[in-house]
Amino acid sequence: MDMLKMDSVRSQLDSKFKQASSDFQTSAKNMNGMSMGDWLTFHQHMKQYSSATWAANQEVTLNHNLARSIINDGR
Repeated sequence: MDMLKMDSVRSQLDSKFKQASSDFQTSAKNMNGMSMGDWLTFHQHMKQYSSATWAANQEVTLNHNLARSIINDGR
């Protein structure tokens, strides 16, 4: 059951990361004339991308620490 939850969380993280990355890149490409609306949209998407990147890094750290703990317990 726990593995299913981990897979679900990983899938959601991957989906959110891909969407945040796409939104960030799109907003950067669509900045026309540097209007305040363009900057606000870009800034919002940059924050979402940053949060998604942080979450992905946390998952990698968690998996690394879990694997290291399992290896160390096996010794």
